[in-house]
Amino acid sequence: MQQFWWKIRHTVRAVIFPLICIQFIRTLLLPTPFDVFILFLLFVAYLGFLLKIY
Repeated sequence: MQQFWWKIRHTVRAVIFPLICIQFIRTLLLPTPFDVFILFLLFVAYLGFLLKIY
């Protein structure tokens, strides 16, 4: 499983940023606690990729 993760982690990082943008726009239009929570999780995951934790 670890080799699989090392192969796809750059792809996951590239996909998370557009998802954050889409979720941010959705949260601005219809702010619900669930949307804010999803946006927070995506941001923390992307921050983990930027700091090379994952």
